[in-house]
Amino acid sequence: MAPNDEEANPVIADPVSKSTVDAARRHIFYLNERGERFNMTALHRMNMHYMRKRILDETMTILKKGEMNDGNSEALSLLMQNYCTALRDREFMRDAGYRDWANNPFLLRSERPMERQLLSHLSGHGILPERGVAPAENDLMPDMPGGPWDYPSSARRRRERYALATVGGVILVAPMVFMVLVPTKAANLATTAVCTMVFAVAVAYFSPSKLPIELLAATATYAAVLVVFVGGATVGCQ
Repeated sequence: MAPNDEEANPVIADPVSKSTVDAARRHIFYLNERGERFNMTALHRMNMHYMRKRILDETMTILKKGEMNDGNSEALSLLMQNYCTALRDREFMRDAGYRDWANNPFLLRSERPMERQLLSHLSGHGILPERGVAPAENDLMPDMPGGPWDYPSSARRRRERYALATVGGVILVAPMVFMVLVPTKAANLATTAVCTMVFAVAVAYFSPSKLPIELLAATATYAAVLVVFVGGATVGCQ
C-alpha cells in the first residue's frame, strides 16, 4: 500500500480498547499526597476487561457463521481459560493487599528507591502520573471486573474488624443474657429459634460467600452454641 493510501485510510482505533484504557488510566499510574503510585491490580483489571471483549469477538464470529469448528472451540476454550486464571489471580492480588497493605507487592511506591527508579522509567518515556482519584470520585468511575478499584484504607479495615468483633459478641451474648434473665424453657426455645432465624437471614444477606452449604454451616454452628446453652440453662432451672 502506498503512503498516500495509508494517510487516506487511517487505522480506526478500537473504541472499546480506548474507553478501557481511559477508565483505568487514573487508577494505574497516579500521584497522591505521598508520591507516585503504580497499581498492578488496576492494570490487571484493565486487562481482564479487554479479555472479555476478546471472548465476545470470538463469540460474534461463531454466531455470524451459525456454526462452530475445531478452531473456534480451541480459541474460545483458551480465552475462557485465560479469563478464569485472571480471576483467580485477581483474588490472589486482593488477598496479598489485605494481608499487608504496607508491603503490597502489587503497588509500586515512589518513596522506595528501587521502585522510584522503575517509576522514573515511565516518566522518562513521557508517561506521567495522572491525578489520583479522590474517594468521592471512586464511586462514579466505570465498573470493571474484580471488585473495588482499590483497597479500602487501613483505618476503614480496622473499623470493619472492630465492628465485626462487636457484632459477633452481641449476637452471642445478648440471647444468652436474655435466657438467664427469663429462665423458662419456652422463653429459651423461642429465643433460640428467633435468634437463629435472624442470624441466618443476616448471614445470607451480608456474607461475601453465597454458597448455600457455607451459609448452612455457619447457621448450624451458631444454633449449636445456643442449643448447648439452652441445655445447660434448662438443667440449671430444674
